Amino acid sequence: LVPSGKPVLFTGGPGVSKTACILMYLQGLSAETFNVKMTPFSFVTTPMIYQRTLESTVEKRQGRTYGPPGGKKCVFFIDDISMPVINNWGDQITNEIVRQSIGEAGLYNLDKPGEWKQFVDICYTAAMTHPGGGRNDIPNRLKRQYCLYNVTMPSLTAVDNIFGSIIRGRLS
Repeated sequence: LVPSGKPVLFTGGPGVSKTACILMYLQGLSAETFNVKMTPFSFVTTPMIYQRTLESTVEKRQGRTYGPPGGKKCVFFIDDISMPVINNWGDQITNEIVRQSIGEAGLYNLDKPGEWKQFVDICYTAAMTHPGGGRNDIPNRLKRQYCLYNVTMPSLTAVDNIFGSIIRGRLS
């Protein structure tokens, strides 16, 4: 899905290797075709931080259109996308800016209100834990932008096969 520009979201419990799977896949992409930018979200991530991070991956192409340098494509990976703070009205304003940049292929400049910035050749990927137990969910308007995959914990047999072969190899 990434080479075709479709946004992908991995969700799952803690420790099921969502981030590791995405990073391993992104490392396998051609460096001649793709730039990769990873940004972790946290409780203090603001819309301005997100905008600055996104702008750091692009250069001006023409007019108000921006894209990755060298005519490449960019994969923009957001780790822990559900982490930004929820305001008094129940909104995650940082994730609303993310939704706008994915759904509208651009965003309004937070430095110059009213100025639209168009982004091209960027594919968004993200990872988050299941909501609940003190963890936030992301807005449905953002969730619908992604192709959503649930990553489950491997079975005990699979874990035994993986780590058993590693341990047997080290001890032999």
